[in-house]
Amino acid sequence: MARSIERIGPYEVIGELASGGMATTYLARKTGEVGFERLVVIKRVHPHLLKEPNLRDMLADEARVAASMRHPNVVPVEDVVNASGELCLVMPYVESLSLGALVDAARRAGERLPPAVVSRILLDVLAGLDAAHEAKDLRGEPLEIVHRDVSPRNVLVGTDGRARLIDFGVAKAARRITQTGSGIMKGTIAYMAPEQLRRRELDRRADVFAAGVVLHEAITGERLFDGHDEADVLIGVLADEIPRLSEGALGLSPAIDEVLEAALCRDPEERFASAAAFADALERALPPAPAREVSAILARLGAVEIERRREAVRVFLDQPRVEAAENKPRRRSSSRSILMMASAAALAGGGFLALFAMRRAAPSPAHANAGVEARVASARDAAGIAGMNAPGEEAPGERGPVPTAATAEARPSSGSASGSARPKAPAPRWDLHANPYRAGEIGDNRR
Repeated sequence: MARSIERIGPYEVIGELASGGMATTYLARKTGEVGFERLVVIKRVHPHLLKEPNLRDMLADEARVAASMRHPNVVPVEDVVNASGELCLVMPYVESLSLGALVDAARRAGERLPPAVVSRILLDVLAGLDAAHEAKDLRGEPLEIVHRDVSPRNVLVGTDGRARLIDFGVAKAARRITQTGSGIMKGTIAYMAPEQLRRRELDRRADVFAAGVVLHEAITGERLFDGHDEADVLIGVLADEIPRLSEGALGLSPAIDEVLEAALCRDPEERFASAAAFADALERALPPAPAREVSAILARLGAVEIERRREAVRVFLDQPRVEAAENKPRRRSSSRSILMMASAAALAGGGFLALFAMRRAAPSPAHANAGVEARVASARDAAGIAGMNAPGEEAPGERGPVPTAATAEARPSSGSASGSARPKAPAPRWDLHANPYRAGEIGDNRR
C-alpha cells in the first residue's frame, strides 16, 4: 500500500524517531537532481510549546552556535527550516553509537575498550572541542564557546571510525540571545568542573576537565565520580582522589596518570590551558589506534543494533509513495514505532531540547531517598557552594549496591588510607527508547 509523502520544508519525512516533552525528532531524506539523496535528522518543537517565552530564541541560539563550526569532529546544524511558523533544526544523520553505548556494550561483552582505541576517540573529541573554543563569527570575532556538557552521551562514534562532538544546546557563547540565569547550572554533575559547580566564571578549561573524566571512564569502563545521589557525586568531583591507571589490572604507563592529573586538576590555573594542549600530551602518553580499529570495534560490539537501523531505513525507502502537499508529520504509526525502536542512538545532533526532553524521566519525588536534598545542601555548604540551586536535571540511575546515607556522610575518598572505593554501578539495560541521540547511557547521572 502506498504511503503519502510528508514533508518538512524540502525534506521528505521517513519516520518519527522519538517524541519527548519538548520536541519530536524525525529521520528524513533530502532529494535532488540526478538521483541525489541524503539522510538527515530534523528536530521540531511541539506546537503547544511555541508560545513559551524564549523558546524560539533558545532554538535559534543552538542553531547559530552549531552552525558556526565546520569541523569533522563536530556535528553541525546544517539548516533551519521555517515550517508553518515553527523553527526546525536539520542535522546530518550519522550512523553511530554514543561513546556511552559503546562502553556499555564492551562491559556486557566482559571487556573494556582497548586504550589505544579510547585515545583515538578522545583525540577526535579534543579536536572538536578545540574547534569550538577557537570558533569565530562571520566578522572574525571570537565566539568564546564553552560546551559545558561534554560527556560520553554527547560523543558519537561513527562507523567510519571518527568520533564527533554533539549538543551545543547549553553551550556558553558570546552574543547569545538567551543567557543562563543566575544560580542555574547547565550540564551533567558527574562531568562538571569544580568551578562550574561553584558557579564561577567558566572558560574552555571547564571542558578540559570534563574531557578528562570521559577519558578516565572510557578506559576503565567505570564511573569516575559515582554514588547513591547528587551529594555523593558532587563530593566526589570536589574532593575524591583520582585512581591511577598505572596501578591495578590496567597497568598502563605512568605517563597517562600525568595526563589525567593535568586534565583533572581542581584548580583551573593548574589544568591544561586548552583542548589542544591536552591532545598533544595524550597522544604522546597513549599513542592512538587508527580509525579503522575504531570502526572494527564498533562493528563487532554494535553490529546487531546498527544492522537493525539499516534494515528499518530500507523498509521505509522501499515502500511505494505518493506525493502529498507539505504538511505536519502525523503522529507515530505502528510502522514508525518500529523505526523508533530500531533507530535509537543512531542520530547526530545537539541541543537544549534533547537535554530536557529526550532523557529518561527522573524518579518522582515520592520515590526519592529521604534526606537527599538536605544532604546535597549540606555538601554544597561544606564545599563553599551555598545558595546554589539544585540542578533538578539529574537523577540516580539503575545502580547496584550503593553507600547508605550514614556512610556517605563521612566516607573517605577513593584514594584515602582505608583504600575503600565507592561501589561502582553495574552496566544498566541498554534502553533503546531513552533518547535517539543519546541511547545506551550509563546510569542516569549521566554518562
